[in-house]
Amino acid sequence: MKLSKLYCNKEKFKNIQFNLNGLNVVYADVKTSISDKNNAHNLGKTLFADLIDFLLLKRIDNKKKHFFYKEPSSSQIFNEYIFYLEILLNSGVFLTIKRSVSVNTKISFKISKSQSEGFNPPENWDIVDLSIKKAISQLNEYLNYNFFKNKNYSYRKAINYSLRRQGDYSDIYKLNKFSSGKHRDWKPFMFDLLGFDGKLLFDKYIVESQIEELNHFANNLRREFEVDEKKRDELVGQIHIKKNNLISITKNIDKFNFYNEDKKLIKDGIDHIESKISKLNTVSYNIQFDVNQLKKSIKNKFAFDLKKVNKVFEEMKIFFPKQLKKDYNELLEFNSKLTIERNKLLKKTVLGKIKDLEEVNETLEELNKEKEDLLSVLKGTDTFNKFKTYQKRLAKLESNLVSLNEKLKKIDLIIKKEEDKKEKNDDLDKYISRIKKLANSTEKNILYNSIRNSFSQYYKEIINETAIISWSLNKENNVDFLSPSIERIQGELKRGTSQGDGYTYTKLFCVTFDLAIVTNYINKSYFRFVYHDDVLANEDNGVKHRFLNQIYQLTSIKNFQYIFSVIKDDLPVDEKTEKPINFSDQEIILNLNDKDESGTLFGFNF
Repeated sequence: MKLSKLYCNKEKFKNIQFNLNGLNVVYADVKTSISDKNNAHNLGKTLFADLIDFLLLKRIDNKKKHFFYKEPSSSQIFNEYIFYLEILLNSGVFLTIKRSVSVNTKISFKISKSQSEGFNPPENWDIVDLSIKKAISQLNEYLNYNFFKNKNYSYRKAINYSLRRQGDYSDIYKLNKFSSGKHRDWKPFMFDLLGFDGKLLFDKYIVESQIEELNHFANNLRREFEVDEKKRDELVGQIHIKKNNLISITKNIDKFNFYNEDKKLIKDGIDHIESKISKLNTVSYNIQFDVNQLKKSIKNKFAFDLKKVNKVFEEMKIFFPKQLKKDYNELLEFNSKLTIERNKLLKKTVLGKIKDLEEVNETLEELNKEKEDLLSVLKGTDTFNKFKTYQKRLAKLESNLVSLNEKLKKIDLIIKKEEDKKEKNDDLDKYISRIKKLANSTEKNILYNSIRNSFSQYYKEIINETAIISWSLNKENNVDFLSPSIERIQGELKRGTSQGDGYTYTKLFCVTFDLAIVTNYINKSYFRFVYHDDVLANEDNGVKHRFLNQIYQLTSIKNFQYIFSVIKDDLPVDEKTEKPINFSDQEIILNLNDKDESGTLFGFNF
């Protein structure tokens, strides 16, 4: 796909006709302030790329971030604007896309066998006011890129590698729009783009996510219901005992026979409660003892009187060195600080012990009350009262049994999740094994090696250094796309990064990478244009000349469309005349200047 025409329903807008082959220059002549290049951006040079992206159906999820809607005034200014983008499909026919600012979610399409005359929109449309979601799907069908067949993403995933703005020069592989997303949002696509199996990588991320969810779910069950799947059999035993007790009590209650229950109450009730009370009394005593000891320890302070020591030395007529006094003072100060910190910890421990003591005493009160209630039942002679008491016990036992059964269900659910996790881990191992095989046989990937060779060749032509792109597996067995290594003095390889080599190096990495992609996909159904914003800024004059020579050579051989924006002051200078080089009128598709508002893209400032 190539760009053919970009126009608007407003006269002041600078309508654009692209060169379908070769160079397309967005040229900005800034005179008001050479040092302030923001003037060039205000002309619409940078907005030009945003506008192309808008017409290639970028979703406007946050209107505050798009220049059409940033300010209330902007929204009013552009409210009546309707834009049209004509593109040349790889099938040889032309497609016009219509999108308005006021209703940006309604898209219209028109297919034509030939390029349109002038900048007049089609009178009749093949598809009218399609929703943005359906329009993206429809445009995906029109483009018919074989790269995206049987993929879970559309042309929109790849577009910014052919439409790279300044915010996308910080990383070759990871575009600005992926900065806040997850690795699975872009790494599988990049894996695909380099000729590997992106679905394999995507499925690995999905399985890892599923394993994480299973872990999270099982751990939540363990915490919420206080269960441990290792104690499942113990829980089953408790349930059996409770069930047998429930059956026995129910039979006796139904017969109003309380003799056996009275005996059981004495044996299992009071004895059991008294045993608990005895143990808790011991715990209570021990905690009180610990608290008293800790409080005494807090009262004990570090005591050392340096004056008394000095007096003893004087009485014995022994010289007491000043350095020794200083050392003692420092020791005193250290011990004083140590004592303060120690006491803080002791006080914290005391508070914890007191809290534990309160909980133990509360439990003792409850047990003593329960003991009193049981004794009153035994001493009582009212059969009906006993019946009511045993009914309460029965209800409590039934409730306890329900709780135990619920815990058993949760344990079984945890076990099921653990079994699912084991299966997922087995799947994950298979994915990792397959990815490792790819990592250990990259030389077999024809497309990847062709892209890599093109990248190194183009970079060598422009910078006169050998750069190599590569990828590896990290310790989590995830794919990492590495910054290019650069062969420099005596064949030494050094990793090229934005921190070490500067923004200019990284930008040229991005540029040559995009060129490598478009030239290696030129015989496939894929994007056949590349746009780079401010590509020549801050470059050495020799680099600029070599870059343009490379572009002229590639576009003539590979038949793709190269679009770039440039400020006049960033143009390469002819070494003989010491004047900036000139582009032909045909090559300059958009001429911007700051003489007055008419020199801007939209014909006015905003």
